[in-house]
Amino acid sequence: MSELIVLGPNKLLGAQIIGRLLAGTTHHVTWVIEDLDSHIAEELRSLIYKGSGLTEAAEPRFALIEWNAGIESNVRAAEVWFLDGKLESPQLPGTEEQGSPLTNAFRIIAASGAKILNYVGSAYDLGNRRQCALPGLSEKEQQIGVFCAEHEIRSHSFLTSWLIGEDYVTSGSGDEVHCLLHAVDDVIAEIQERTPEYFDFQALRVLAAKDAAVNLISMNSAVELMLATAAKNTNSDLRQCMVSDEDISWQDFCEQLGEVYGISILSVADPEELNAIDRLLASRLSEVESERGGKAVRQYQSSDSPDLAIDRETQLEFLNSARQKQEQERRERDERISGLPNTWEKKSIARNGDDLTYYIAGTQGEYILILNALGQPLDPWHRLVDVLIRRHRVILWATRGLAAESQPLRLSDHVDDIDAILHEEQISSCHLAGWCTGPQAAVEFYVRRPSAILDMVFLSCAFKVAGHPELETAYGNNLEALCRVMVNNPKTTSYVRNALAVPLSSDINLDDNDTKHLADQVLLLANTKLRNCVLVPFQTETSTFNYARQILDLATYPTLEYAGRVEVPVLLIGCECDQVAAAAKSSTVAPMFPISHHVEFPGATHYSLYDRPKLVADMMHSFFKKSRAASTCESVATGVGEWVPTAL
Repeated sequence: MSELIVLGPNKLLGAQIIGRLLAGTTHHVTWVIEDLDSHIAEELRSLIYKGSGLTEAAEPRFALIEWNAGIESNVRAAEVWFLDGKLESPQLPGTEEQGSPLTNAFRIIAASGAKILNYVGSAYDLGNRRQCALPGLSEKEQQIGVFCAEHEIRSHSFLTSWLIGEDYVTSGSGDEVHCLLHAVDDVIAEIQERTPEYFDFQALRVLAAKDAAVNLISMNSAVELMLATAAKNTNSDLRQCMVSDEDISWQDFCEQLGEVYGISILSVADPEELNAIDRLLASRLSEVESERGGKAVRQYQSSDSPDLAIDRETQLEFLNSARQKQEQERRERDERISGLPNTWEKKSIARNGDDLTYYIAGTQGEYILILNALGQPLDPWHRLVDVLIRRHRVILWATRGLAAESQPLRLSDHVDDIDAILHEEQISSCHLAGWCTGPQAAVEFYVRRPSAILDMVFLSCAFKVAGHPELETAYGNNLEALCRVMVNNPKTTSYVRNALAVPLSSDINLDDNDTKHLADQVLLLANTKLRNCVLVPFQTETSTFNYARQILDLATYPTLEYAGRVEVPVLLIGCECDQVAAAAKSSTVAPMFPISHHVEFPGATHYSLYDRPKLVADMMHSFFKKSRAASTCESVATGVGEWVPTAL
């Protein structure tokens, strides 16, 4: 029985290839995936067993494992498939090269003793964007060629255009088509949760050259051809291109997408035609789209290659099937979220005559302590926790002190609560993730017990930055002023509460002919499902007054003076459209911490943890993996570049 390893970020293609290998050969296949959680593993196994006709109980020839440092010492194989594609999980700035899939693959291949490397990449020429030492070879192909020559490995290179088939991976597949569909689905869903009718009045625009086109081929046919070709060419190198004889204009493909998604999707060539929501889609696409462009390298197509084209009807069947699975995934997620708190373990600790109630979610992995914003319910965390518990155990609680009419709680009391929970659960070290005012408690706790903290993530931090009043938002200034009025004159509490306990406005003129102004206004709106959360501190006069005292108490702590003493890595995430804690505050605070990364999410509000849970969770996971390596503060630019569909 021969040993075979599959590597690379293209998950859907991997499932198709492995399914056929298990069904038709005696291979033992080990699939090593960069980022693997329980949700992804379940979906991929299901696809593999569907493709092979086998079940996990009856088939011992397949292993699915997550890549980790040192894994190369445990794998051996005669043959390797490296399936190039788009990284779904974001990389922290400055870590892309050291953790690239190709770099990791080289280490595994070299250690495995493999004699054949099958590479599946893009059929598009990079020569017009990069200087290539060998004409017609992409930079990656050159690297692979050098590596194979050094290790005496046979190289099989299969270059394909966009692959589509009957299956769709909801967890993200890593190929161009699925990355595009994920981006479109995410943007539509996020905007509709802010303004449900927006796309009834406005189109979604994608920036592309006027003559842009895509080339679609059948994944099933391409996989069969690759496996058959590789099997009969074990003693020679080869390079084969797989593209259809017919291209589809990008404009026509956008019309197909719009038909399937029920909105108008337009292809535009002028960047000035984009509004802020269109640029949000462009930023999502730039996260998954490389610098590809130029012409398909058809000159390398084998003369005996079968016709891999798919007709329009098949294309629409695939797109409709993918859309249905996306909608089903969201329905299942919403149902799961609605019952999520019922699955958490509830615990209480007696604290100075009060009960500190907290919850433990998840059953495996390192602990993440969630430090919530003062006075806020846990609802904004639900979607993020749903993703985090696939890898981690999460502890979260709502801050105390609003309902009690006793002595007001200070920041030091909330820090005591963190200490009490760690002591009760006998946790020696953990990750801290704080939102809004939570990062202030995180830093104060670190100063007290630095050995207990592995690293810290700050979401939309609301620190007071001395000497920088311009970093305060109108919301923050107004809230602090009203809190001061109440504390100085408690009799005004009823009046101020009535002013504060008003739902956030969602009135917007969707008929506005100024599409750019309209898009700007929509992106500033909070998710409709969370607009009442901000009102929780103002449920009663007592809670309102106690909240005011806690907000003012925060300003008495010079927390950022301790930033230089923090010796663990810190990730700061700012949000472009945050009206509570300005994005500029995160970028200003980041350099104050010796080991830090800063990331800004385009078009995101204060509730990015709810609107973009997978993105936030993936960013946190990437950060946790890199957190023990010292690095300097770096930022991710939020500018929008042109996304060019694979032009032919």
